[in-house]
Amino acid sequence: MTSILQDLSRDDQFVLLLVTVVLATSALIPISIVGLVQWRKVREREAATGLVHDMLARGFSPDEIDQVLTGTRLDSIAIDSIVAKSKAAVACQA
Repeated sequence: MTSILQDLSRDDQFVLLLVTVVLATSALIPISIVGLVQWRKVREREAATGLVHDMLARGFSPDEIDQVLTGTRLDSIAIDSIVAKSKAAVACQA
């Protein structure tokens, strides 16, 4: 292998090095992006799981949990109900 590199001129060695760096970088960037996106998805799932466990411990109904996770807007009666339940849960813990 070294004999092949020694046969190349300095300019050819530089071009070979440049092409190698470009190819390595062009492979590393998409791999890093995929890894970071997957890491973000795992962290989002962990956060959602923690939220569900916390909401279950506070006595939220499955419908309320689903509304929170899907981000749907709650009407004022449902919001009052959730606030009352959370206040009751805090009062019970105290």
